[in-house]
Amino acid sequence: MTAPIAGWYADPAGDTSKLRYWDGTKWTDSCMDYPSAATQPAGQPVPPVQVDCSQTYVNYADMPLYYVSPQDSTLRLIAFILALLSTITAGWLIIPLAWMIPMTVMTWGVYKGKRPNTVAFGVCSLIFLNVVGGILLLVSTKDE
Repeated sequence: MTAPIAGWYADPAGDTSKLRYWDGTKWTDSCMDYPSAATQPAGQPVPPVQVDCSQTYVNYADMPLYYVSPQDSTLRLIAFILALLSTITAGWLIIPLAWMIPMTVMTWGVYKGKRPNTVAFGVCSLIFLNVVGGILLLVSTKDE
């Protein structure tokens, strides 16, 4: 598995006017304005964004789709741990596992930034999985 190339990419937080720096392992706090025609003097071409194309294959599977701040990451990790504990505790009932296992897997995806944290998922987690974990997901920043 090849790590994504370090460089400037569209801001994963969704701000289309900014570029954020990917250091090869994580998103940094470094941002810059996206080069646009509005910021260039009249008659000057827009400078291209530099992209290293020396690798023929880049695996973006481990790259988060949604930006997760450190504070939100902690809230979402605690929500995942509580979801896992609730699933294990309710395992003897068998029937709740039909929804608790998939919701716990989805909570892991929310923590890793692979799935969006939405109000609907927070409410469902609160009702069907774990009250405290659901509240933590509702307090955490929403991705959509």
